[in-house]
Amino acid sequence: MRPGEPAAGGRARAPVVGVVGCGRMGTALAEALAAQRRPVLLASRGGRSASGLAKRLPDARAATLERVAREADIVALASPLDAVHAEIAPRIRAHVAGKPIIDMSNPCGHDLLGHGSAAELVARLLPGGAVVKALNCVSARQLAGVARDGLSLTVPIAGDDPRAKQAVRSIIEPAGLDVADAGGLPASRWIEALARLLMRLEKQPGLGDAVGFRLLRLTACESTWTTP
Repeated sequence: MRPGEPAAGGRARAPVVGVVGCGRMGTALAEALAAQRRPVLLASRGGRSASGLAKRLPDARAATLERVAREADIVALASPLDAVHAEIAPRIRAHVAGKPIIDMSNPCGHDLLGHGSAAELVARLLPGGAVVKALNCVSARQLAGVARDGLSLTVPIAGDDPRAKQAVRSIIEPAGLDVADAGGLPASRWIEALARLLMRLEKQPGLGDAVGFRLLRLTACESTWTTP
């Protein structure tokens, strides 16, 4: 059954979102989804942070990485790129065929990329999945503050599968974020470059606002798969 297809009784079934990594960014995303009363599956390396987070969020459950990948309709990788490369992708590759996969990582000078983007690398690591670059320009602190403070913020996304992008849009717009479709997955290179620019602006108080971005400024690399 695809996300949004009618369940028994004729009502559309809310897509189950799997969040891989329960550090600051994964926690902020899970909290934003839980505020929408969306079903959420959580995975973390040791399992303790996922279990602890699941206990305080409605409609959230902790599970193994493989189970999250298998049962979720949309998988959000709130984990550093090296963890996705070395551990996560090999374990979930068989379970994500045809599913939207949100890549939230930033390269941070990673030597795995070559001339591509982190999202393009994730797509190569998960060839059956429909990778969408999203939320890498968002800090955990500001994502948590969107619903609380009523901010109007725009998040760029990129991906090659229109249905996957629509699925991602359907879960992040209700969280209070506007979505700007930047085009196909190669555009993720520009989105990741924008994140680096926002990191630079973050170090210069007031400059980001003067430029006029309606984007969240980034706290770099704060999602973490390695949180216990």
